[in-house]
Amino acid sequence: MKYKRLFSLLIAAMLAFPALAGVAAETRKDDLIRVLLTRFGTISELNVHIAGSYTCEGIAFQKGVNIRIAAGEKNRQLLLKYEGMTLAHTGPLTLVRHASEGENGLLLQGSLNLYTGDLKITQSGGQLRLVLSVPLEEYLLGVLPWEMSTGFPLEALKAQAVAARTYALTKRDSGRDYDVTDNTNDQVYAGISDNINVIREAVSATEGMCVYYQGKLVPCYYTASNGGMTDTIENVWGNSEGPTGYTIAKEDPYDYANDESVVKQATVPKMLKEDSWPELQDLLCAAAGKTLRTLGYSDAAEDIRVRSIQKISLADVKNGAAKTMVFQLLVDAVRVQDPSESEISFLDPEAKATPQPAVTTESGKKMVSLSNPVTVRLAIFPEVEHALQLSINIKENELWSVRENGDEYVIESRRFGHGVGMSQRGAQRMAAGGWTYKQILHFYYNSVTLRKAGLKASTPAPALSLVFDATPGPKPSSTPKPTLMPVTLKEGGTEVLAVVDGVASDSSLNLRASPDTSSEIITRLYYGQQLAVIERTKDWLHVRTDATEGYVMEKFVTVQE
Repeated sequence: MKYKRLFSLLIAAMLAFPALAGVAAETRKDDLIRVLLTRFGTISELNVHIAGSYTCEGIAFQKGVNIRIAAGEKNRQLLLKYEGMTLAHTGPLTLVRHASEGENGLLLQGSLNLYTGDLKITQSGGQLRLVLSVPLEEYLLGVLPWEMSTGFPLEALKAQAVAARTYALTKRDSGRDYDVTDNTNDQVYAGISDNINVIREAVSATEGMCVYYQGKLVPCYYTASNGGMTDTIENVWGNSEGPTGYTIAKEDPYDYANDESVVKQATVPKMLKEDSWPELQDLLCAAAGKTLRTLGYSDAAEDIRVRSIQKISLADVKNGAAKTMVFQLLVDAVRVQDPSESEISFLDPEAKATPQPAVTTESGKKMVSLSNPVTVRLAIFPEVEHALQLSINIKENELWSVRENGDEYVIESRRFGHGVGMSQRGAQRMAAGGWTYKQILHFYYNSVTLRKAGLKASTPAPALSLVFDATPGPKPSSTPKPTLMPVTLKEGGTEVLAVVDGVASDSSLNLRASPDTSSEIITRLYYGQQLAVIERTKDWLHVRTDATEGYVMEKFVTVQE
């Protein structure tokens, strides 16, 4: 075919679009952010849908075509595959974006999201490495929807845009070939999705705006929920090479008052029964045994019973976060030495004088009820947290509170994230109450100023000449979009409606034949798919559409009850 012959000839044309040179963050005046793409996992071949105007090694691709880039047999070798032809190339391959009307980017590995900018591909050990160079404001369009809900008030989204923009600029590093990753090690970036008009508005309204402290850009850390108290860089990560005074520990009543902030709760009865938090009781008995041993009682767990909890309090508190939980316990225990031989202890002065038989253990030992409480201290992390199932973070930095409620104690843990800088739930509450994005940022970042960074806006490479535009090629295909199945609820039935919203808009949810992750996949459900819920089965839902039926994990859908 004619276009294949032109394809071969154009390989030799080699248009000159030099790769970007690494420049130190403090001297770079361009607005490009280099993103290391990790979300596609470890791959040896990349499928690319050209949804714009691109060239690679002098080869022009028409909008709508598909190409593949694979690792070659030799190290650093890459194979560019297009319409039955293969170009072998040693060293990086860069897909260079050119100026063009309308949608102008790449769809990678079947993703429904648009990756704009230039894509540099290298190969080592048979694995591909992808680095996307994207203008800062376009980068933010691929960050905000994944870091903050598009349903948040506009002023909260504006604050998020400024924080994310500032963070990205402080991470620019000439010592490596990328600035940020696309995951939570930095900021989640997943390309530009559809229906993000509010995100575009937030980014546009704050264009170029950044946070400065003592005249310099500073990393604007942010967290999902601080639990009602901000934390500091020093407390969370220790010493820092840069300034730290812009993050301080202070109460955040807006996060605390937000009903959507993450909170976990456990109720512990004052009069413990055998089935009341058995793991906690084991911890209490083990810790109480150390004191009881000094009083002449057995320290074996089976010889101790917690009769009641007289008081629970918190200790070792720093920046609002407690590390220790203190219990005052009344216990029954088995005496192992004569009262006259036991040590006198101010912790339990009556224990050796007035012990009374209480119960008989399974082994026939007699337990006595100590009249004075025994004080026990337990580490919250990880002991109590695990025993009461109150973990929210892997960071072990939740904020804990204890209150009495009649014949029980209510114990709560709060905080989802590191707690440093802006709380997204706090910003949500503030914006809903009329705060501006600037007021939100000044609340969370101490003694900072807001101003535009003054970077030079980068533009795509020049539009391709007519000879490239005229290059014959396969018929362009439209950007692939998922097809959602119709759902009709049965009249007079017990079915309720649900929607798939716990997956990324460029991902899918497996519909399985049975409620088991190892069962057969019937089909894939896309973001926004409505489902009729037939019944619940533990963590699974039995669902159907008008076209199919199966099981999905409940955590990935919202049931509209």
